[in-house]
Amino acid sequence: MIPDEGQTVERKQSLGEWSAIVETCAAFATAQGGQVYVGVKDDGTVLGVQIGKGTLEDLANKIAQNTSPRLVPSITTHQVEGRTVIVIEVQGNRAKPVYAFDRPLSRSGRTNQRLSVPEAAELYFSSRGQTWDETPLPEATLQDIDAQRVRRFLERAKAERQWNVDAGTSVEQALRQLNLLRDEKPTVAAVLLFGENPQRFLLQAKFRCARFKGDDTVDFLDMKVMESTVIDQVEEAMAFVRRHISMAVTIEEKLERTERWEYPLDAIREAITNAVCHRDYASSSNVQVRIFDHSLEVWNPGELPPGLTVDDLRRTHESKPRNKLVAEAFFLIKYIEQFGTGTGRMIEDCRQHDVPEPQFESRANTFRIAFQKLVSLPERLMGLELNERQRTALPHVEKRGRLTRREYETITGAPTATAKRDLSELVKCNVLVTRGRGRSVSYELAAQIVSRKVSRENPGK
Repeated sequence: MIPDEGQTVERKQSLGEWSAIVETCAAFATAQGGQVYVGVKDDGTVLGVQIGKGTLEDLANKIAQNTSPRLVPSITTHQVEGRTVIVIEVQGNRAKPVYAFDRPLSRSGRTNQRLSVPEAAELYFSSRGQTWDETPLPEATLQDIDAQRVRRFLERAKAERQWNVDAGTSVEQALRQLNLLRDEKPTVAAVLLFGENPQRFLLQAKFRCARFKGDDTVDFLDMKVMESTVIDQVEEAMAFVRRHISMAVTIEEKLERTERWEYPLDAIREAITNAVCHRDYASSSNVQVRIFDHSLEVWNPGELPPGLTVDDLRRTHESKPRNKLVAEAFFLIKYIEQFGTGTGRMIEDCRQHDVPEPQFESRANTFRIAFQKLVSLPERLMGLELNERQRTALPHVEKRGRLTRREYETITGAPTATAKRDLSELVKCNVLVTRGRGRSVSYELAAQIVSRKVSRENPGK
């Protein structure tokens, strides 16, 4: 019985489909392996194949010559329903991805999928226990490293983590201590962290910030492109954020004046640092901060690492840095903690700041964190024709959760008939809803008014 086609099984009618057989072998090897049955139709009908002198050797040569790394699968013949069927047994390859005809392929369900350049690069390094930032840049030399940046880093690492490397250490020795030299050449991470001009070697290593008008990306009010080291990019991006978000002033009880940003700066900084540290530097896209009227988003190229989901980000999880050396350097200057706690701290910062929890999204080779601010009640009521009494009473509903007719009368000074009419109008225009019956009836803000505390779910799309 020939198994059905799926993640690990493929059927081919004849050896005339040898190029498709080669591609399937590569796709299986990139994934977890599989079997190719030659001489079988898609519907399972056994046709069989004619085996001549050198048939199997020729097939083995075609597979080996057109795959990279070269595949040498097991090829055997079996008698099925009185006909000869070739079975090609492919093992999952340790070095991934496997290319067929210079194309990186992987198996997904019943199909062979061509991998994108970022996907292929990530598989290449992860299957070898490496990260892309560990690779040397052949064209870079120690002369391309800024000695002052190295010195400032060493001073900061000693102050923050008591890292016992003297600030006067030579650039070469400091890079060795940080594992930033390979084959006597600066690595990608060395240039990203300390390069005099990182974008000379890594054009894609830019950071874009924009302040848009409204809640979409049609018109922007300000934009800045940062071409600097990844350490400087974090600071420059935070300066842009502070310039374009508001500081609210409130008078608390006991007449104490309190100032706070409309978003928790610690959470924003964590998101920016993570984006710079964990982005896919093989991608041509840039890290971005997008600021809208009611939200702030941080984007970076690269989906979540394999085995990690968006739901995992809301609980304690393993840290899987895409750029191991950059992450280790960021740890030394307390930009990150390396324990998978960053997203948890963002959530807690937002709770403490009394704003909605951040939204996490991983899709289409991109990871996005969206922060949303509370929309004031007057903003939510804009466009509604309400009288002064109604506008006076509604903040009390929001603060207390509900309001009775008698409380409405006390707050507004309205007579009973007027209070009944005002409350009825608020219910009709879907600002309030009633709870209870008779004398126990009370009024609460309608769901649509409560939900508009937060801007629409995906601004900027």
